[in-house]
Amino acid sequence: MPASPSQSEPRHPIGVVSSRAGIAQDVLRAWERRYQAVVPHRTDTGRRLYSDADIRRFRLLKQLVDAGRRISDVAGLPVEELEALLAGDRDSAAPPLPRPAAGARDLVEAGFAAIRQLDGVRLRRVLDDATLSMSPAVLRDDLICTLLRETGRQWRDGKLRVAHEHLLTAVVRSFLGAQRSTSLAGPRAPAIVLGTPAGQRHEMGALLAATAAEEVGWKAIYVGADLPAAEIAAAMLASNSLALGLSLVGTGADAAIHEELRTVRSLIGPEPAIFAGGDAAATYGPTLRAIDARIAETLGEFQELLDTLRTSHR
Repeated sequence: MPASPSQSEPRHPIGVVSSRAGIAQDVLRAWERRYQAVVPHRTDTGRRLYSDADIRRFRLLKQLVDAGRRISDVAGLPVEELEALLAGDRDSAAPPLPRPAAGARDLVEAGFAAIRQLDGVRLRRVLDDATLSMSPAVLRDDLICTLLRETGRQWRDGKLRVAHEHLLTAVVRSFLGAQRSTSLAGPRAPAIVLGTPAGQRHEMGALLAATAAEEVGWKAIYVGADLPAAEIAAAMLASNSLALGLSLVGTGADAAIHEELRTVRSLIGPEPAIFAGGDAAATYGPTLRAIDARIAETLGEFQELLDTLRTSHR
């Protein structure tokens, strides 16, 4: 009979950790990056792997944060102290406050109801209503990204059809276009070109990155999906852009996209910064590192990188 795996053996991908701990993947990455809550094992391709002990630690941290503690205060504590704090919090906990009627969860549920019924008008109304109760960043991260991730998951599980995913994409694209039209950057704002390279047809990541860039004062030039390297380079030259943002999804196994990334760098030269994001960015890691590109694992990290770049060029 094979031996049971050790509690410290790195064997779980981040999706499993997210599901078991009840924490969104973006939040997991932020807790690792900002507070070193857990240091995952990295494979040769840059993929994260976690142990059972890591999952236990994340569960404790989530329970403490849900009880009102700041992650910055507890992230570095050993497991024994986390358990002691949690026990104390449970002993003195007051009855939970009622959930606000217009919270993110209610809007997510209303959005899913509209998606399931293929009701684009109703879905757009949900997004418009969210602008009254959410900041642009919260609306993007807690509502739109949640709808996109969950719709994609349910489509892969056979619970939704392609039509549902396409309807959501169309409504979100229109909504983000309207939001961006009211967020014009100033005349001295640095410019960034955003899109996806040839062979990459999923544009939502690049569109969301464009709104995130505008939130921190950049002029975002969105050039669309599935764009050849020569066209991306031409857009960079014509707009005198300081940076390029590329969204990458899929498996990272497409050799043609690796070549497109190398060609983009050769055409734009060594000076402009290149940022990459999306669920396949890490698997393109060796090529991205070779072309001196930075991987932004969340939109918040992308905004931090843009702030740093702008400061260095003043």
